[in-house]
Amino acid sequence: MAYFFGTELNSITILQMISVFFGTVLAAPLMVSKKINKRILGYLAMTIGCIAAIAVQAYAGLYIFILANLYWVLNSMIAIRKNSKLRK
Repeated sequence: MAYFFGTELNSITILQMISVFFGTVLAAPLMVSKKINKRILGYLAMTIGCIAAIAVQAYAGLYIFILANLYWVLNSMIAIRKNSKLRK
């Protein structure tokens, strides 16, 4: 079995890493960009991170946190739609 920082590397650990990478590391610098295309990519990355976090939270039984992530997914979709209109 493979280990990552002392923990077993299973599907839940991989989903957590995807959530942190896409939802924070990749999304944050892109969402504050002045270029609309980069902002849209940032919102998409945040959405991917939130969806991965929802899967982990559902596995752990943290159902209230799922609602918080659904809120961020909804806000990302609204921002993507708004920025897409600005791009045209």
